[in-house]
Amino acid sequence: MKQIYHKYTEWEDFQNGMFETDVKNKEELILKAIQLLSNEVDFYDTSIKVLKDWKIASDVNLTNKNSNRQSWVGQAACCYAFGTPEILTRKAWNSLCDTDKIKANIVADKIIKIYERRHFEIHRAMGEPLLF
Repeated sequence: MKQIYHKYTEWEDFQNGMFETDVKNKEELILKAIQLLSNEVDFYDTSIKVLKDWKIASDVNLTNKNSNRQSWVGQAACCYAFGTPEILTRKAWNSLCDTDKIKANIVADKIIKIYERRHFEIHRAMGEPLLF
């Protein structure tokens, strides 16, 4: 899988505050992120919405196998759901118990596999003759 690049200003996560540093309701956002990441069903459902609605950011982050793709899935889901910046999602992650971290990573791995399967299907026929 080749890495896809887009200018950062096109990334939906950037446009929705993933990298903000001046946030007023930090504790509230951290608690919401903890709740989302520790609820497998809600985390999965939100992550599926990220794949659907944040196509550019998903392409950039999920085709980059040199990055922590699990981490991005969690950060993107929290940003998508609540506008939680990634720095606060990292604080929420550090508050989770080991069992919740393992479960969240399993969900993230499922999301990555769904993305890769869709990506492969879309790009599988590229490069093959279409008419002849």
